[in-house]
Parts: sequence; structure tokens; C-alpha cells
Amino acid sequence: MKRRSINRWTAVVIIVSSLLLATSSFSQRSTNPTANKELPLKELLRLPGRLLSEAKSAQPGSDLKLTGYRIEELQLPRSLNVELRGQQVVVDRAWRVTVQGGPFPVRALPAVIWIDDQIVGNGIENESLSQITAITFDSSLIRQGGVVSVSYGEDKEDRRRLAQGIELRQGGNQ
Repeated sequence: MKRRSINRWTAVVIIVSSLLLATSSFSQRSTNPTANKELPLKELLRLPGRLLSEAKSAQPGSDLKLTGYRIEELQLPRSLNVELRGQQVVVDRAWRVTVQGGPFPVRALPAVIWIDDQIVGNGIENESLSQITAITFDSSLIRQGGVVSVSYGEDKEDRRRLAQGIELRQGGNQ
């Protein structure tokens, strides 16, 4: 009787150990950014960028105290598969749009950055709440004369616009 319970206990330990090892191995694979070809957002926020357009205002505008924007082109360290306008495409560049002002309030709805009537993306506030940044893979959004704005949630009517339109530097997206 004693021998049978020891064998049963040993079998349970072996099965549980195997499951734990398999689960640990699976979770390490699924969180590895290289394995799933994704770049973490924090890496995209830190990549060096090529400045395409920048505007600053001495007089803050709106209740968000918007003072300017910066648009940068990012060369990605590796190609990514992303969904763009409903289709899967391979991209090797991204665009980082940063709006300055604030301090921006942290709200239940995310900050959304727009160019004209198109959403660039949900914004990420910096630690001092003086900047909101969004990343896009859609180069068609970055165009001469476009108007950068911010809203909380996707409410077009509640957007706060920056007075200066986009003026692309030479060599930018024309």
C-alpha cells in the first residue's frame, strides 16, 4: 500500500513539473518581441527619428495649453507586419507625432492625436505630462498643410487644434 502511494505521488510530481516547464517555456516565447515580430511601444518612443516638421507657439492655445508639435520619421530596426487601412502590409518605417503643452490631464478616455480628420493614434503622455505622443505606420497622414489636433476619445467635435499647419522640411513626405 505504501509503495503504491509513493509511486502515485512521484507520478503527480513528474506531471506537474512537466506542465510547469512547458508553461514557462511557452510564456517566454510569447513575450519575446523577436519571436512575434512586434516592437514594444516603449522602443518606438525611444528610437531616434528624422525631424520632418516642427512648430512652436509662444502663446499657448486652448484649455490644453497646446504649444507645438513635432513629427519624426523612424527607421525601424526590422520590418513589421501591420494592419493598414484594413490590409496586412510590411513596413520598415513609422512616424512619431508629438504634441507639446499641458500639463495634460490624465483621463478615463485616452488622448487621441489627429491630423486633419484622420486619427494618428492613441497618445502616450510623458512623465511630466507636457507631451503626448502617438505612432503611426500610415505615411499618407503626414502631409503638407495638415492640421494637428488632440481630443480625449475619438470625438471630432471636441478636438483642440494647433494653429500652425504642417510644414514639411525638404526631403519630407511631399
